[in-house]
Amino acid sequence: MKFNFIVPNEEMTFGKLRFMGLNRERYTYVDGKRTDTIESRVYNIASSVQKGQVEVTLPGHIEPKDFTDFVEVDLVEPKITAMAMSSGNFASVTWKVEAADIVLKGSSSKAAVTANNEKK
Repeated sequence: MKFNFIVPNEEMTFGKLRFMGLNRERYTYVDGKRTDTIESRVYNIASSVQKGQVEVTLPGHIEPKDFTDFVEVDLVEPKITAMAMSSGNFASVTWKVEAADIVLKGSSSKAAVTANNEKK
């Protein structure tokens, strides 16, 4: 069986999430040269369960987020992927959290995005 990604139980995995701001933008490259097309944006989110900062990647077509710092947010359709890298007798695992969007806690936008994606 092949695992492509994990869909977490948000409350148990992350707890309360607080917006900390944009970390970086990733751009599309063509023939080794950067274009002006944004591939994705990476945001810093504080997690009460993880006891620290979690980087969440959103697709580039989603409007940039400019919430007030430390406002409580929800992730829309989060998924976690893992990548392992070995070096000699040792290996390390890097976890990547991706989401369809980040919305304010209690926002009706989360239900709308989820319902829209289920219709596809």
